Amino acid sequence: MAEKKVFARKATGLVREIGMLTAVIIAMANVVGLGWQKRVFQATGWTPIGESKFFLGIHPVVMAFFLAGLVILISLYCFSMLSAAMPRSGGGYIFITRILHPAVGFVATWFQFFAVAVSYGLIAVAVMEAVMIFGELAGITQLGVWATPQGLWIFGTLVVIVFSGIALFGVKMTGYLLQVIFWIPAAILVAVYILFLTASPTTMEAGVQHLWGHSAAEYTQAALTQGMGDIAAGNTYWGAVFSAIVAAYWAYIGYAAASFVAGEVKEAHKTLPRAMFASGLAIIFLYITISTLMARAAMMVGRVGDFSLMSAMGFLNYGGGSFAEAGLPKIGGWMPMVAAMQAAGVGMTWLLPCIVFFAALWVANDIPPFILTTSRMIFAMAFDRLLPPKLADVNERWHSPWNAIIFTSVITIVFGCTAESGVLGAIWPGSFLARATSALAIGVTDLWDVLFFGIVSIAAMLFPIMKPDIFERSPFRLSRTWTIVLGALAVLGNAFAFYVVSKAMNFFRDPMALLVSGLVLVSGIVIYWYYSNEARRTGVELTTIFTEIPPD
Repeated sequence: MAEKKVFARKATGLVREIGMLTAVIIAMANVVGLGWQKRVFQATGWTPIGESKFFLGIHPVVMAFFLAGLVILISLYCFSMLSAAMPRSGGGYIFITRILHPAVGFVATWFQFFAVAVSYGLIAVAVMEAVMIFGELAGITQLGVWATPQGLWIFGTLVVIVFSGIALFGVKMTGYLLQVIFWIPAAILVAVYILFLTASPTTMEAGVQHLWGHSAAEYTQAALTQGMGDIAAGNTYWGAVFSAIVAAYWAYIGYAAASFVAGEVKEAHKTLPRAMFASGLAIIFLYITISTLMARAAMMVGRVGDFSLMSAMGFLNYGGGSFAEAGLPKIGGWMPMVAAMQAAGVGMTWLLPCIVFFAALWVANDIPPFILTTSRMIFAMAFDRLLPPKLADVNERWHSPWNAIIFTSVITIVFGCTAESGVLGAIWPGSFLARATSALAIGVTDLWDVLFFGIVSIAAMLFPIMKPDIFERSPFRLSRTWTIVLGALAVLGNAFAFYVVSKAMNFFRDPMALLVSGLVLVSGIVIYWYYSNEARRTGVELTTIFTEIPPD
């Protein structure tokens, strides 16, 4: 009898060059980007509440970070346990296809690929937007054509080309780049912690007046005049926490990034669980502590009744308020703005350009992990012959999946950069295509993320039952019972997140969001159907492939 070929290649061609530190940074950089810098103000604007109502003095967003963090830790166990058992590049795609069903794994990963690829484009453009938002602090006020939708699209495209070009030279080179653009903002973060710890009512008030020429109380009074107090009267603390869960979950997305490059991590069965839990705990600690200190600093000034500048910044930026109506210069609802107040208040204006770097580089360091995760998803699916096999080709010198990286970059530019820049709306205002905005992209991609993580959680829950032999050999796991229980909790947590996010974005009543999601779903099903049938015609044993873990 002829021997059946499980894989066309005996090895993937990828090499294990990622160490513990780089694996930790991949996850942290993927998660800690632009959004976390505004989440406290954003959620405060959505659901303002009198500050004396805070449970144990804990800001509702901080409580939301804590509660969402518990769900993240449970999900991290699922990803860590599965990555240790099946340490191959592709992450959740490998887990779902081998445990549940190849069709489910392909379609779920197809959604996740677009979620991350589009986010890659959003972030590429957002690097310039961060300069636009915070540049005034450093005297950068004239950006010319770069501040237009067309200029933003060109800038984002150039960023994608440069970063993807570096990624072609392998994970080691990408890791070097990541280290550089991670440690610079991380060092400035230490200075931001110090600024918040040393804040006082006197210095914060001096900073507000120095930068914007008005007292903090004027902003709080303006927000109250525009109805902040009336809205807050109808809100409860736990209602505000529930609303903030959406913002908190958004800020955590990407926590499992290292699992997608498991096939390139040294001693992955040991390194990945440690790296994923270390990064997860570090991110939760960062979000809770920095948000607490920032809220404390902003609540020191502008006190009018039960509100402060903290609440006013949230309401005027993200609630129903308006700086223009109040006749006041805008103070953006962002963490660096509060740090800038304290820096200016103590006479450290030389630190303001560093705060701009802080904001922009925390955005830019998202990009290398995005390149790695998206390209490895495409690589893994192509390696299984569910996409054109050429997408699984690996450069022999650099051990990098060039075609997968190039394919990802094209998708990123066409969809992500286009949505974030708003270029279609500028070219065809009022058209159907003009609805392809960053708001739509952020909403649907977050929902696709939750969907993917929820299905991985189902795979983790069923892992001891469906693949008991692999489970028993896994070097990192709890007992069979505890794995099933934690997997079930992760499923429930992600189901709750799906409900909250879909409700917040009004997904099921948004024709554009439904259309875009439907197109991704249908295209995924059609592609899977085509290549699975192609395999049958050519005699490739796909059924056997999906009972095995891919080779090294």
